[in-house]
Amino acid sequence: MDANGSRFHALVTRADWTARATPDAHWDWLPDDAAQADALGQLVLKPLLFEFKAGTAQALDEPTSHAGGAFDAYGNLYSLSADGTAIRVWSSGSGTLTDFWPLPEPSPAPPDPGAFGPCAPAAPPPPWVLEALTVTTGHYLVVASRAAGGLLIFDLHGGGPPLPQPWADMPEPRALLALADGGVALFDVDRALHRLGPDLRPCVPRVVSPSAFRPEPAADAEPPPPPCRLALGADATAVAALPGDRFLVLRDRGDRRHLAVVDWTGVAGNEVGPLEAQIRDATAGGVLPQLSRRTLAVEWPADPDASGFSVLLLAASGDQAFRFRAMAPEAAGGEWRFTLQRDFIPLRRYAAGGFASLAPGQVLHRFPSARAFYFGADRWLPLLTLPRPRCERDGVLDGPVWDSATPGCVWHRVALDARRPPGSSVTLQSRAADTPDGLALQPWRDEPALLPHPGGPELPWREPSPGACKEVQTLTCLLQAATGRYLQLRVQAASDGQQSPGLAALRAWYPRFSYLQHYLPTVYRADAASSAFTERFLALFEGELTRWEDRIAAAQLLLDARTAPRETLEWLAGWLAVVFDGSTGPARRRALLRHAFGVQARRGTVPGLLLAATLAWEPDDVDAEPWLAAPEALPDRLHGVRLQELFGLAPPLPAGAWRPAQGRAALLERLGGDDSLLADPARLQQALGFVPRAAREEAALLVPARLADVPDDEPRPRSEDFDDYLVATQPCAPLRQRWQDYLARRWRRISLLNAAWGTGWRGFDRIPSPLGLPAGSAALADWWRFEAQIVRALTPAHRFRVVLPLPADTARLDFDELARRRAAVERAVARDKPAHTVAEIRFGFELFRVGEARLGHDTRLELGLLRRPELAALTTDSIWPPFVLGERDLGGGQLTHPRPLPPRDRVGLDR
Repeated sequence: MDANGSRFHALVTRADWTARATPDAHWDWLPDDAAQADALGQLVLKPLLFEFKAGTAQALDEPTSHAGGAFDAYGNLYSLSADGTAIRVWSSGSGTLTDFWPLPEPSPAPPDPGAFGPCAPAAPPPPWVLEALTVTTGHYLVVASRAAGGLLIFDLHGGGPPLPQPWADMPEPRALLALADGGVALFDVDRALHRLGPDLRPCVPRVVSPSAFRPEPAADAEPPPPPCRLALGADATAVAALPGDRFLVLRDRGDRRHLAVVDWTGVAGNEVGPLEAQIRDATAGGVLPQLSRRTLAVEWPADPDASGFSVLLLAASGDQAFRFRAMAPEAAGGEWRFTLQRDFIPLRRYAAGGFASLAPGQVLHRFPSARAFYFGADRWLPLLTLPRPRCERDGVLDGPVWDSATPGCVWHRVALDARRPPGSSVTLQSRAADTPDGLALQPWRDEPALLPHPGGPELPWREPSPGACKEVQTLTCLLQAATGRYLQLRVQAASDGQQSPGLAALRAWYPRFSYLQHYLPTVYRADAASSAFTERFLALFEGELTRWEDRIAAAQLLLDARTAPRETLEWLAGWLAVVFDGSTGPARRRALLRHAFGVQARRGTVPGLLLAATLAWEPDDVDAEPWLAAPEALPDRLHGVRLQELFGLAPPLPAGAWRPAQGRAALLERLGGDDSLLADPARLQQALGFVPRAAREEAALLVPARLADVPDDEPRPRSEDFDDYLVATQPCAPLRQRWQDYLARRWRRISLLNAAWGTGWRGFDRIPSPLGLPAGSAALADWWRFEAQIVRALTPAHRFRVVLPLPADTARLDFDELARRRAAVERAVARDKPAHTVAEIRFGFELFRVGEARLGHDTRLELGLLRRPELAALTTDSIWPPFVLGERDLGGGQLTHPRPLPPRDRVGLDR
């Protein structure tokens, strides 16, 4: 409700636009993911698939069993040559395609003249024809060849020649599929799958003879192993392996293709198809395409934690690939769904060479955005999506019938939050009546053109939602003659076929607050035609004035961090003396304002500095509420920022050093009877564990002052030379001032000190630093505490260090982003630290040094050098012994190794 009492009906969510309103078939909702149905989106003209117009309609030959490839764990791609007589490898490092096996035989040396030998060299045996290959999860390259009598197994960890695995009567293979358990499935020409276990030996069906004495199986008995052979049906033309011992099957039904998922038990899920119908509905021409019968690839996400996958199918012409996103029954209402993605994926010089897909989470650094590759132009090429947006050219949407509950209501204006790119347009029509039946008989009336609102959204202090597009703007128009209890709107959109307008929200305001009725005399309403014009004319001013009245009436929104617009957060922070860093996002700024009292109360303290450094280091998408609510818990946060107070790094005194409880005589005995504190520094270090500094400072000041010695007690009679010495040297003796301040804090009154020391000093400011061991036990204890605890802690005092951890995902470090975040921490610490302190910023791996890191406080050895829990897993491996304090030398433990090592029981020719 605005300041004048007007209200509005609205369309905001997906349910509003698609259920309450009535869009025609030319509209679609973005995002179209069912899992994000509640997210902020837009109603757009239906996106279309860009259809590649091939130069010829002739279909390519279907790929043979030699086509396709498989990646190993290091990104090397193995494939067969066109004739199937060699294995080729595309190296991830160099990007070159070379022969992997068999290697060319060296040419024989020419025979010596006169030596015995064959008249003609023996003809080499014909090469084996290799028919299919795959790389297992155990990092074996398995090749099927009937000419070789079975399988050839290459150990990609150990290297060496292949290990033959005989397979009598092996069926003619079409493809080899790597299974999750380390085994292999062979898909033959008879449309059947044959299973090989993790030992890569053919499975033999177990025949159990009937027996009357066999006990009944227990209820908790292990399930029987999967069968050795699974018939997929005569229409199965291509297969891909899925997790959970399931298989994706492409079925050929004449000129139609279908997808289905089956498991080893033969239980098939629902069948999805025909796939050509989805492609026909998503293209502008509506022509039924032809898909390849033998080409099928599964595209896995680059994020290892992401779920789901996509299916790649190829056009029969070989010019374009199609991506279908798969949704498992758990997320799709109990059935498998394969939805066409409107992505343009062209292929260049493809010659039926097949596809190769990366494993989940695997990324090639040379092609970081590619997830699948195809063979063409004698090399493997990445399968990339090119931006070719296409959409419907027009669409009509009829809004719901809105009831104002007021007969003869004058509907005021319409505000439409929309995106209107160049080449597109949005127009509005309306009709109104006092009865629903009369509304259906009313013709549609064209309303004025929708124009951008001069002040942005007409709602007071409203800003676009965080997930809204930046191009969304508020378009408004004044309804001309919409009078009646019921109102219905019609939105018409048009585009150039490339960029679609987007409808985010629509608001219809009612009733109109009439300046003519409230502020002008009756004479201005005498003529109906002129009064109607006057009312609409004054409504233009009413709309702008009401917007300002609404902002004044809703001024309390500016004082709440949750509702204040983004541009007012700096102003609100000024009231609370909160300073924002330039890199801090709006969400983090709002959280800081909500907890401003606690943040300001801890500013300059250890929890406050740790909180400021954590907020500057962690990205804005991380929830900061727990840290702001309880910053005292930040030191216990795993993989978090650490704050080291460097005075805690001062080494303790040796166990054999002298202590005041041992008495002055014991110290004199260690010093050889010399009570001077200016004696040999090595002897003082051995006896005390430190070298006194205050005595050397005092002795250096005696020489220019021409004073023979400093007194142990107040001189009597009064010595003018000593008075002049104190006045002249006091500004140059910082340790003497600290000594006097220490005594003043300890004894409070000079009379108490004189009673304990047996002296007669007139004031604390007259006590110099002693040049020899004090005679009394109380004075000796005071001197020892000052030198051993205060002076030794001066070097690291008022200094601290902020230790930054590396992000968890060190495989994708962005060093520029790390530098920006470190600079943000430096600014935050410099802003909040006390002025007399000195701070430094270091990364955690820089401090893992003996003598610099405190185990249990600043570092955690069990989490590894980079605070990575993965490194701790090495301690459980019997190959690498764990690093145990007190049991192993510092150079005898290992925190990581350069490459994954195979298990000890691995079968290979090298071990």
